[in-house]
Amino acid sequence: MATNKHPKLDQSQLKAFENAAAGHDGVLSDPSGELIIKPCVDAEINFYQETLNLHPDFSEMMPTFMGTLSLGSPAQVAAPTAAHEPAELSQESKDQQLLHGAKIATKTAIVLENLEHGFKRPNVLDLKLGARLYAPGTSDDKAARLDKVASETTTGSLGFRIAGMKVYNPEKSDFDIYDKFYGRQFTSSNVISGFETFFSGLSSGLKAEEAQELLETILAEITKARHMLEKYESRMFSASILVVYEGDSSELGVLMGSEPKTPRVDERAPTRLEVKKSLEEEEEEEALPPVAFKVKMIDFAHAGWTPGEGRDENVIAGLKGVEGCMDQLIARFD
Repeated sequence: MATNKHPKLDQSQLKAFENAAAGHDGVLSDPSGELIIKPCVDAEINFYQETLNLHPDFSEMMPTFMGTLSLGSPAQVAAPTAAHEPAELSQESKDQQLLHGAKIATKTAIVLENLEHGFKRPNVLDLKLGARLYAPGTSDDKAARLDKVASETTTGSLGFRIAGMKVYNPEKSDFDIYDKFYGRQFTSSNVISGFETFFSGLSSGLKAEEAQELLETILAEITKARHMLEKYESRMFSASILVVYEGDSSELGVLMGSEPKTPRVDERAPTRLEVKKSLEEEEEEEALPPVAFKVKMIDFAHAGWTPGEGRDENVIAGLKGVEGCMDQLIARFD
């Protein structure tokens, strides 16, 4: 996971990132859409930096870390600053936060790769991991609230919960958005239907064996993350695993190896402009080849490497729960 400690960003050109399946409000994007700028606390920055130094193999399971940005000062890259305690919200403000969490009150942002960039229609699934979602030292009120959520959802029974997702709907040429309350309705016996909804595009875009192959490859990445956490000592409260796959059925078919449509034959000689454009497109493709899917661990505000404390059974159990659902889904393509 390469880093750039001095991202060159013109803050006047940053825009709100509105494509997240879940997470806090206040996330920004650069004009190209390649980067996201996420307000954060020092702990998350430290975790990215420590992971690069201590466990570079696990960093491959995380979004590429570009560095930090001081918000409010155009193009100013600064060291992390202390986070401020968020102000008490009114009930009206709380009611407005149905999809995203509260905006973090901080002037420091972490600059990461946008995991949705490069997809034509990115379908996104955010799975919150762990039966316990809060770190030691959390206030009693917040701990009680999160325990209640866990006891009433698959967080408690399976060790994970669907935190949010978006799925491209070709009939309306737009995405169907599923907020955090969608995931809270499931039980251990029916949560597989949420996975079926998320992966519904596979049936229209791929042959059965291709769909099964894609699901098995995604499962392998989830298992890879678990195996890494089983050999290291860490604590990752309220972390997620994010799954993204191409929601455009035609594009997905091409990426998975189906025969593309035969292009129209044009026997005339290309113009200089067309040659230049073709070369530029080839260079872009070489720099960032399209992929059918991505699987990454995200959200490390309450994460740390903890030598001597043993492995993170809380998150490991959650990943095993996700693997179990993926196994069920794959079996339906047999």
